[in-house]
Amino acid sequence: MSKPIQGYVRADVPLNVLETTVQKSSINPLAGVLEIATEDGVLRLAIGGDAAKDLLIDLDQFLAQE
Repeated sequence: MSKPIQGYVRADVPLNVLETTVQKSSINPLAGVLEIATEDGVLRLAIGGDAAKDLLIDLDQFLAQE
């Protein structure tokens, strides 16, 4: 994760998340695409079951800090 993503990267100012959706794979129910809409466009990330579980834990911890 220390390697930067090739392509357009906005490092100085964070992107605001406007909306998220998940499109499940028709072949594998524990795989799909996580779409994160930002003011710069849509970021599409392939996601599997383990990554989704990790993300859920992180988001739950984030919300618990409110």
